[in-house]
Amino acid sequence: MDAIIKLSSMGDVIHSLAVLPKLDRKVAFIVDNSFKDILQHNPYIEQIVPIHLREAKRDKRLFFSEFMRVKKLEFSRVYDLQGLFKSGVVASLLSKKRVGYQNPREKIASFFYNRKILSTKEYAIERYLELFEIDDRDYLVNHPKLLYYKDREFDILSKKKKNIIFIIGASWECKKLPVEKWIELANALSGENIIIPYIGETEKKDAFKIADNAPNATPVTLSINDLKALIDKSDLLIGNDTGPSFIAWANNVKNVIVYGCTYNNKILENKFSKSVEIQHSINRYLDVIDKIQIKNILKKAEEF
Repeated sequence: MDAIIKLSSMGDVIHSLAVLPKLDRKVAFIVDNSFKDILQHNPYIEQIVPIHLREAKRDKRLFFSEFMRVKKLEFSRVYDLQGLFKSGVVASLLSKKRVGYQNPREKIASFFYNRKILSTKEYAIERYLELFEIDDRDYLVNHPKLLYYKDREFDILSKKKKNIIFIIGASWECKKLPVEKWIELANALSGENIIIPYIGETEKKDAFKIADNAPNATPVTLSINDLKALIDKSDLLIGNDTGPSFIAWANNVKNVIVYGCTYNNKILENKFSKSVEIQHSINRYLDVIDKIQIKNILKKAEEF
């Protein structure tokens, strides 16, 4: 069985799933343990292989045990979609046949590959297909459903109003639309049902602050499975450039992604996905997202 390596982050793992329906076989998927749940129930994946890389960085004993565990695994061929030194090392442990980029994100990673593919595309999802020597932009614009879940119902979903998800968190502070902007956005959508999933105390505090100032907003904390289900049943998602926002993209749920210190070099816009950008580069020290105007987000939402 072939294996795909995409260790992190959640958004990147979600984007990489675009390759699966184009393959004529099921594969194993090698992923950091932190993101394994996003892959659950996927019919294109035969085996999910979680690796505790983040924890192993802080625990030498765990590092050694993980090294020995991974070394015992064997796959006919591995495709390293990550292109980093750590993913190249993992690839070298898993198979004698290793496919990777001729120009990976970290140059040293190419040392580990037997077959090297030159990447020339701009968007991440196009580059992932390149590794399998597939060039099909029309497919990427009109991709099928990519995420799956154990179904459930939600009392917080309205049957009379549009259900709009706000994804307010992000790994970088410069990616986060200020809370005051979310409050303004929620009040501009006062006739709709706003749901704000959160994780952790910081997001919880922000979610409840928004709800305190917008009576149509409801904070909620969910498992990854339930988050997939909730977004899939919603009418629209508006979110920062962060992993959970791309659940909507993956399942063709209408979405507007807001980019501050990053820009859209990940997915192709289509009839479901729109972008609001303030600049065309990536600089995590550039704090300009507060300059984004709510009217521009609403304008994009109205295009659907």
